This record gives sequence, structure tokens and C-alpha cells, in this order.
Amino acid sequence: MSKRNDLPTKARGDAAPAGSVSSKAEMAAFLAEARSAGRGPSGGRGRLIFALDATMSRQPTWDLACHLQAGLFEASARAGGLDVQLVYFRGHGEARASRWVRDAAALTEVMSGITCRGGLTQIGKLLDHAEKVAAQAPLAALVFVGDAMEEDIDRLCHKAGRLALRNTRAFMFL
Repeated sequence: MSKRNDLPTKARGDAAPAGSVSSKAEMAAFLAEARSAGRGPSGGRGRLIFALDATMSRQPTWDLACHLQAGLFEASARAGGLDVQLVYFRGHGEARASRWVRDAAALTEVMSGITCRGGLTQIGKLLDHAEKVAAQAPLAALVFVGDAMEEDIDRLCHKAGRLALRNTRAFMFL
């Protein structure tokens, strides 16, 4: 991804951890809802941001995560009518967003080029990006997969609330 897709850096805070896996039926139901919820007034394609924590703590399970997420990408492509943007953060302040894509192969290719780097979580930056995207055109949902949250909970809740006011759901899997 090019430098122009870097997300702006914001302040960081402190916090907590957790974890979980969804069934194929749950993913299919979610994708069907996302496909219809994030459409513009003209009934166009739904839009979803799929975001990843690519910090070093994820490295031991990164290959498995890539495999599982490739399955999600394939399910979204089969569902049709859904454009997906892959966003990730890693390292010290690095966060990037892909172009909007429709096919699983393109998403899997982007994901396969991501490597983990040490650094703190940047969930606030991710929420800011999603709000900016939702302000431009309807965004059905933000799906985040990570293993930790190292930021101020009150700031993140405020940002998530602003996203909710734009009718965008946030699904955070830690």
C-alpha cells in the first residue's frame, strides 16, 4: 500500500485484553446484514472496513489468523454486494488502509503482504478513520480483530459513540 493511505496519528492512552471465533453461519448472517445496512440512498453496494492489529503480540498466531480471515474474505465475496477495505496498524504509529475491493483474492493478497511489528494498539486511529469514511458515504460496519487494547477506554468509547451516530456498527474482537 502506498504512503498516501497512511492514517493520521493521534494521542495514545492505557488499558486491557481478551479473545473469540465466529461460526460460518454467524459470519454469513453478519455479511448479509452488512450488505444491506451500509448501502447509500441509491441502494448501491454495502461497505465494510475489516481492521487488524498487526502488532508483534499477534505474530505467534499470525499465519492462522491470515488463514481464518481469508475464509471471511471468501464469504464476503460469495455474499456479493459488499466492498471491503482492509485497515491495519502496527509498529510505532503506522496505520494503513487499502483501496476498496470486491474480490477475495485481492483482499487475501493485501493481507499476505502484512507483517507484524512491535508497537502499541491504535484503535482510536482506526475509529477516527472509520468515522471519516462513514461521513463520506454510508459504512455498514467496522470489524476489528486484535488481541489487546492499550488505549484510554473513555476516549475509545467517545469515538465509538460518534461512529454509532453515523449508523455504523463496530464489532471489536479482542
